[in-house]
Amino acid sequence: MAKRVKEIQFSVKNRVGVLAKITAALKDAGVNLIHATAWAEGSKGYFCLVTNNNSRARKALRKLGIKSTEGDAVVITLWNKVGALEEAAKKLAKARINISCLSATTGGLRTAVLIHTKNNVKAARLV
Repeated sequence: MAKRVKEIQFSVKNRVGVLAKITAALKDAGVNLIHATAWAEGSKGYFCLVTNNNSRARKALRKLGIKSTEGDAVVITLWNKVGALEEAAKKLAKARINISCLSATTGGLRTAVLIHTKNNVKAARLV
């Protein structure tokens, strides 16, 4: 099962405590994180967030001086079993859909995989 989602994307200075400030602001705004990816490259930190309310999340980020954008992504829900991601990847490859970014996590019986492609509509339909 897959669905298209809007992901909030932004960069910040790579400093100690930035994640704590961001998550506190989201908590205070009543925003729940559905999926989060973050990494640092040198002096910058990069975030991609899927939330239950992007407009409130973006407003909370603006209060911290963070400018954000929204991008399209696909969340694929798979059974947490050997080969599950391979099956989805094969379907996308067969349709000649290139995955440009992937992050995943598991919680018990299910795995959530977030992907970016140039054709998220078709990707969500296939997997």
